[in-house]
Parts: sequence; structure tokens; C-alpha cells
Amino acid sequence: MPRPQKYKTQEERLQATKDKSKRYYEKHKQDISKWRKNAYHVKHNNQRIEYPNSTQANVQNTNWYEISPIAVTVPIPPPCLHPFPKLSAESRAILQEFEDFIGGKTPSDYVEYLLGQYFKDKSRCQGQIAVFVEPLDSLYHMRKSYDSITAQALQADGHSDRQKELEKLGSPMVKLIFWLEDIWHVAVDGPYHLCISDNTWRLAWQKQSK
Repeated sequence: MPRPQKYKTQEERLQATKDKSKRYYEKHKQDISKWRKNAYHVKHNNQRIEYPNSTQANVQNTNWYEISPIAVTVPIPPPCLHPFPKLSAESRAILQEFEDFIGGKTPSDYVEYLLGQYFKDKSRCQGQIAVFVEPLDSLYHMRKSYDSITAQALQADGHSDRQKELEKLGSPMVKLIFWLEDIWHVAVDGPYHLCISDNTWRLAWQKQSK
């Protein structure tokens, strides 16, 4: 006699399979949970990254990869140069400009030259106070530039010998400005007063250039 058919439809077979799986899980769920935990730890350990030191990393998986450090050359910054040589060169350029401006003369010779232009007969500049005022405009500009350089030199080098020498080299320019300002103030009252002061050696340039 044939075995009677237990399940008549497909739905009954699927339901029976689900029920069987459920009963199996309930019976062995502790073993299944333990197996899953072990499988998780094995997978996690295989993907773990280890760092033996700060310059190399080993990645453990199906293969091993080694990351080697890359040498980087950092350029060494150039040493900080002292500004005094540059300031000294700039000061020499201004002093050369000053010497060219007065035509290679000494400050006292340049003053005598201007007085000659002021008192010279039939001169276009005779009696014109501009003979002394116009040179002052250029001299003021040169002195301002030179004073700026000496101030920077003082800040960079202090009261050193070379800083003092730098100031000393600019003294002829300062002296000439003072002399022309003195003549200008006298010439404001006219050629007669300037002539008297010149003849009696009352002008500053006459007293200081002896």
C-alpha cells in the first residue's frame, strides 16, 4: 500500500519547511549564536590594521601591504642678512648725488659761488633771493632720504662705530643747508643787508669755515 501524501499543495510544503527551520533554531540557537560570534571575530581580525611604528603600517587581509615612508627634503631658509651693508650702499648713492649737485665743490666753495651769482653785475640772478632758496629744495629732499637711512642704521646696528661714521659722512650736507638758510634770512631784507653781513664776516658759513 503506497504512503499517503502528507502535503497536498506548495504552500503547505513551504509552511512545513518554515516550521521545521524554526524548531531547529529554537533547539540549537545557543550554538548558532556562538558560531556567529566566532565568525565575526575571525573576519574582524583579518581586516585589522596594525601600526608597529610611526613610519610604517602593515595591513592584514588576504595579502600584506607595506607602506614605506617617503623622504621629503625641506629647504633650509637662507640666513637673515644684516641690513647695514644695504643701508651703507644707499647712503653712498645719496652722497654722490649731493656731490654732483654742488659740482664737486666743497660746501664753502659752493656758497661763495652762489654769492657770486647774487652780487654779480649784469647777472640774471643778481639780487634774486631764489639763488639761495632753489638749491634748498633739492638739499631738503636729499637730507630727508639720508636721515631716514641713518635712523634705520641706528635701529639695526645701535651706536656702533660704522653707524656714527655714516652720520658723520652726511654732515657736509647738513652744514650747507644751515649756511644757505642763514644767508636766505639775511637776504630777505635785501641785497644791501646781505652785502654788509658778507663784508663784515657775520654770516654763519664765514664763521664756521675758517
